[in-house]
Amino acid sequence: MIYSWHKEAWQQYEQYLTGERLSHALLVSGPSAIGKLAFCQAFIQRMNCTNPAPQGHPCGTCGNCHLIQVGTHPDVRFVHTEEEEGNRPEQIKVDDIREINRFMALSRQQGQFKVVCINRAHRMNINAANALLKTLEEPPPGSVLFLVTHRPEALPATIRSRCQVWRFGVPDPKVALSWLGQETDEPIGQDLLDVCRGRPLLALKLHASGLGKLRASFYEQLRALMRGEASVTAVSSRLKNEDPERIIDWMQAWCADLIRCCFEKDPQTIENPDALEALQELVPRSDPHALFDCLDRLAESRRIASASMNQRLLVEDMLVQCQQSMHPQST
Repeated sequence: MIYSWHKEAWQQYEQYLTGERLSHALLVSGPSAIGKLAFCQAFIQRMNCTNPAPQGHPCGTCGNCHLIQVGTHPDVRFVHTEEEEGNRPEQIKVDDIREINRFMALSRQQGQFKVVCINRAHRMNINAANALLKTLEEPPPGSVLFLVTHRPEALPATIRSRCQVWRFGVPDPKVALSWLGQETDEPIGQDLLDVCRGRPLLALKLHASGLGKLRASFYEQLRALMRGEASVTAVSSRLKNEDPERIIDWMQAWCADLIRCCFEKDPQTIENPDALEALQELVPRSDPHALFDCLDRLAESRRIASASMNQRLLVEDMLVQCQQSMHPQST
């Protein structure tokens, strides 16, 4: 599926394909929830399509297109694309990459390209990343590897330096809101899109799944924690089944907004406009320098969130950091 905000990117990269400028390894980076994986799936279909449309899109009906759509094409493999709601995604381990290397080394059976697409590539552990270097350094003829991630900085430099980088950004708000209006009967406004940092797929998910209510509840709990009305363990117990990266994302946005409110009464840029009143209430209690330290610690927590560790302890550590950004006499 090609989303409306990816039309220009499609035209550019389709020219890479037809002009034989496609690298053997592609690092597809950009914010989460903007459709990077869907773009790659459509592009891989186009790479092996035997009857592409005049606009450069896959026909969707030839044998290769059909097999890719149903996930049974012998020359195409997608890795780490499934994630059960409420469960933490697993790391990509060295055995997974060794299997990919074996697959890439096999001769093509019916496609023009041998393709592997690794979603959330930043979840490779160090051994897996090192195992992938062999394929990157000596790519089999006709093979292309897609590494899709919203955290390219988490990949080793040895991996990034061997890839052609495709960068994606959030769509224009008008384009995003127009698309959202077509996807739901209930209107989704600019406020929710702002909360999602311009990511339309996340806005739709929050609207449809109830995650929006979970986020609002979390911010109420965080507000109570900052006011000294709730304990760290009480808040963390309610978050024990949540993805820590999602919690980090919300906490980073909250702290950044609180910093803005500390320096500007009515900040022009804010990521959580619906929480503005609660944020402004906390300004007299806040220590801006401690909030900046908290943001640094949250960034470090994001770096290690995908490692095998006690998730609740990680969340509790982050909550403590936020709590300590309040003046001691206020907590």
